Amino acid sequence: MKLQLGKLLKRLPEGALAFDVSVIFGGFSLQLLTQIGWLLLAVRYLGPEGYGVFAGLTGLTFTVGCFVGWGSGPLLVRGVSAQPDLLQHWMGHALICITVTGIAAAAALMLLLPWLEFGTLGLVPLAAVVVSDVVFGRYASLCVNIYMARGWASRQSSISVIVGACKLVAMALACIRYDKVTLSVWAWWYLGANVWSAAICLRVATRDYGWPRWRWIPGTLRLGFAFSAENAMQSAIKDLDKLIVLQILGPTAAGYYATAFRIIDTLIMPLYALAYATYSRMFRLAADSTHACVAYGLKLLPISVAIGGAVGIGALVGAGVLPLVFGSAYGEVSWMVRLLAPMPALMGAFMIGADILSAIGRQEIRLGIVSVSLVISLVLCRWVVGFAGLEGAFLIRLGVAATTTLAIWAMIRECGQAQRRHTADGIS
Repeated sequence: MKLQLGKLLKRLPEGALAFDVSVIFGGFSLQLLTQIGWLLLAVRYLGPEGYGVFAGLTGLTFTVGCFVGWGSGPLLVRGVSAQPDLLQHWMGHALICITVTGIAAAAALMLLLPWLEFGTLGLVPLAAVVVSDVVFGRYASLCVNIYMARGWASRQSSISVIVGACKLVAMALACIRYDKVTLSVWAWWYLGANVWSAAICLRVATRDYGWPRWRWIPGTLRLGFAFSAENAMQSAIKDLDKLIVLQILGPTAAGYYATAFRIIDTLIMPLYALAYATYSRMFRLAADSTHACVAYGLKLLPISVAIGGAVGIGALVGAGVLPLVFGSAYGEVSWMVRLLAPMPALMGAFMIGADILSAIGRQEIRLGIVSVSLVISLVLCRWVVGFAGLEGAFLIRLGVAATTTLAIWAMIRECGQAQRRHTADGIS
């Protein structure tokens, strides 16, 4: 895969991009190993039922957590890409936003979650998972944004590996320490992993760039909300259907469903590597010319789709060995992963198109498309799962993903045409 990726990247004019993606892909390869190890231990020791409940809970906390920081991570990338000297100011702004909104989000979730099925986990362990995701996990994510903004690919990769490695080590230690790892037990180890990874990542970032300058940057609320809302919609599309499956079909079916998507999400890390390496570059190009940014994205599109296609073929071929890896209890997961084989290629096209819209100042359009997709996905999922079961849920996700991707690229085409009309009117 790495060799094929290198050949594809030679088609692009910037040689630095091939280096950045290679470095980031190397980091994501290590992260892939930690994710596989964590997933293997989690599904084996928590079981389909326990993993289904945990996936449903973290799906909700991740979605709410997207509003934590109020979009300060992407805003930092955007701001620092244009004015690198303001990095410490953006760091301070982001940390203030994450802390204030994180506390508020954690409090809101703790008022809601005990009344749902997750209340059986216990109030204190439930709080441990909530704080892990909506506070400490956001601190670590900010550090990724910092290195993304400065174009330091190797350090960006290191931060991603640290986060995954801490969770893997925590799960491994929990499995060694306890004969049976219950959700209540795992909640504390999960909190420890997130606290430790956040502390390491922030220490590395402050060592490299100095301590943040604590200040509020005005004029960020509207665009920050757009970034947060879009990320929340993306997370909701990715995770909230697990709650529907959990409610209608039960925790075991939800465990199978979550495991299949987790496998696919783990395998598409090469696509994340490409997106992470090109994100800040798109903003820099867009600052000079919308046309240059769109043209750059069009060059990335076949590369991203090709990588996704290769991953999908690998999932299709290798799905048969999954029961041997995860245990006989997961025999049903093989056909689910095969059904999801087209998803990586769709995600490859979506990621590039969505980042183009953000870079050229069309974040609201991106948010609108994703919002409509979320509503359609959840409504159809709830309707279809009742009579078509898990097969219906998988097909709905694939159909919505394809429709959303087409809508994103249709809007890019429309924005390009509008730009050309504006330019022609200006010349005339």
